[in-house]
Amino acid sequence: MILDNQIKYRCRRGLLELDLILNNFYENKFPQLSIEMKKLFLEFLEMDDNDIWYALDSNHQSKRYDSLINLIYPKNKKEIKSEK
Repeated sequence: MILDNQIKYRCRRGLLELDLILNNFYENKFPQLSIEMKKLFLEFLEMDDNDIWYALDSNHQSKRYDSLINLIYPKNKKEIKSEK
């Protein structure tokens, strides 16, 4: 529970786009993640806003965060639309 609260707080970012993307992910997909993925997400959130945006928006994803990034911001836009 404490870990979940820390992550929810860290989803609030300085960039509006990240704020929307990360909070949407937190509300819709985060509860189903394993403890290991939650810890990885917390580690991911420790990055600078610009680095997070670059990781989400580029094809040069870090191998460490590949699976997480695909959950947060799928490159297949049909997946995003189907969540609405």
